Order: sequence, then structure tokens, then C-alpha cells
Amino acid sequence: MHSGLQIDTRCWRAICATSRSATLVTILLVVCASPVLAQARKALTLDEISDLIKNAVRPNRIAQLVEEHGVGFELDDRALRRLKLDGANETVLLAVKNMSARYTEERQRARRQQEEASRKLEEQAKRKEEQKSRLTKVTEPTKKTKEVPNQKITTATVRSPEAASRVVNLRNVMSTEAGKVSGEVVNNSQQTLRDVQLQILYSWRWKDENRPGKDDPGKAIYHVLKQDIPAGRTVRFNYEPSPPFAAREDGEFDIGVKIAGFAEVFEGGAPR
Repeated sequence: MHSGLQIDTRCWRAICATSRSATLVTILLVVCASPVLAQARKALTLDEISDLIKNAVRPNRIAQLVEEHGVGFELDDRALRRLKLDGANETVLLAVKNMSARYTEERQRARRQQEEASRKLEEQAKRKEEQKSRLTKVTEPTKKTKEVPNQKITTATVRSPEAASRVVNLRNVMSTEAGKVSGEVVNNSQQTLRDVQLQILYSWRWKDENRPGKDDPGKAIYHVLKQDIPAGRTVRFNYEPSPPFAAREDGEFDIGVKIAGFAEVFEGGAPR
């Protein structure tokens, strides 16, 4: 046997003495390996624990393995019923219950961290836009305007999300792993829309939610359409991040798009 893999002699004798199935041999070889191998071992699955029970591994040993490696599932009614049918005693069930509770707590904590990171990214992007808007207003020269008949006046109106969705909405939105986003903006109103602003939120989802990394690449992008959208018309949009996102294997982006703002163009004067 390779010198780099030190097998627990008690586990090895149990394997040789009982002559269990190939499945059990594989499981015990993995869970009884050296600390280096054990660190790389993922949490036990329901199938693996079930195999240990069916192959008559001592309950105290199963409980020990569960506590050492944890479990990768929630102990719901279905899982609990299966373990009892397989013959799990109270010692095994208690160990699985405790580690399942820890697994659920870690998943919820990771999900809260991701949601908080997405919220902070959105707030940061919004603050940057507000600062940019204030800077534009400060640097623009003051102009005196005259009332001209049939003048087109552009106004930015504050609306609730529900009211805004009745004016403009998105459809056929698609995205790629490289971060490219495309779709259509539909003007449902009777006025021309100008400076339609899209918020593209790149939320990072870790491949292992129980062990999220520290370099979360999530971000929020604000993309403004250059062309006006006439009343009742549809305009297609395409956005491609520059530089392109680097390929990663520890997770993927969950991409969402929504309308962040727009201005309405009124013929002959602003609405009353």
C-alpha cells in the first residue's frame, strides 16, 4: 500500500474480517484515510450513511464519522424515515440530526452573506449614479429657456415600481456565462421614452455555499440606452462587459436585469 496513505488499522481489519460489499469498502477507505485525505473529503451523503448502516458498521463508529465529516443534506421527514427503515438507532439519528442542523445553518448563513453582498453592490452602484448625476447638474451651464409652442419637453418622473412597469418593461432577456446580456425594452406608454437606464446585477453564487470565498466578483452595472423608444414600440438592447469576465470554477454569476430609470418626452409641454 502507498506510504502516503495511512489507513486506520481498526478500519482495515473490519473491512478484511467482514468481507463486505465493494460499496462499503470504498466508503470506509475514504472516511478512515489520513488527515490530509480527510480534509479533502466532502460531507457524507444520505446514501453513504445508509450503506454504512446496511453493512452493519457499528452505530458508534457511524456516529463518529458523521461528527467528523458532517453531512451534506437536510434531515427532513423523507431522510429520517429512510434512515429508520435502514436500521439506524438513536445514536446515529442524533449525530445526523446535529450535523444536519449545522449544515442547514451554514447554508442559510452563506445565503444571507450573498444577499447582503448583492445589496451592498446595488447600493454602491446607486450612490455612484447619484454622485454622477449631482456632478452633472453642478457643471452644466445655466440656460434661460423660452416657451416655444409645441416644444418637446423631457421630464424624469418619480414612479413606484408597479407604476413604472406599466410604462416600460423587459422581455426576452437572455444572458451567457461570459456575462453578455440581451433583450428587448417595450414602451407601453403614449409618450416617447428617452435615456432608459437598465440595472444589470451580477450576483456571484459560490459552487460550495458552505465554504464561500473572499473574492466575491459580484457587481452592479447601469447601462443607458442611446436611442429613444417611440410610444408603443420595442427596442432591442445588448450589453457586453469590458473587459470580459475571467473564467472561474468556484462558482457562477446569477444575472438579473431591471429598469432603473427613464425620462418621458411630452409634446407641447410638461404634464400637469
